[in-house]
Amino acid sequence: MNFWMAALAAGGGIIVFFAWSNRQTAKAHARFTAKDVDDALSELLAPDARDHDTCDLFLAWPIDDPYLESIRQESLRICRECPPGPGKDMNEEGERRVAALLNELRGGANHGARTADGQNSK
Repeated sequence: MNFWMAALAAGGGIIVFFAWSNRQTAKAHARFTAKDVDDALSELLAPDARDHDTCDLFLAWPIDDPYLESIRQESLRICRECPPGPGKDMNEEGERRVAALLNELRGGANHGARTADGQNSK
């Protein structure tokens, strides 16, 4: 009986750890800045990028800043509408659309997005 109690306690501990870890990731991601979004979109467009962890996290979790969240939502829409080609994450139309989002972000389209230091840019 003690073995099963220990196994149940260990299983519960693992579940609690992963729930806590996911919550911490969501909280950190919610505070994404314009630089974080820039990094994610740049990674998505980089022809030599092998690892898309930054972009995957960007697409997976909501962002508190409404302007940056709108870019995330549009990026998700582009990924759905522009299926990947051979060896790519999306087709050429999708790459053009993401590049336009990135240019808008870099161009200082000032919509209250937070800067790299976390301050509002307005």
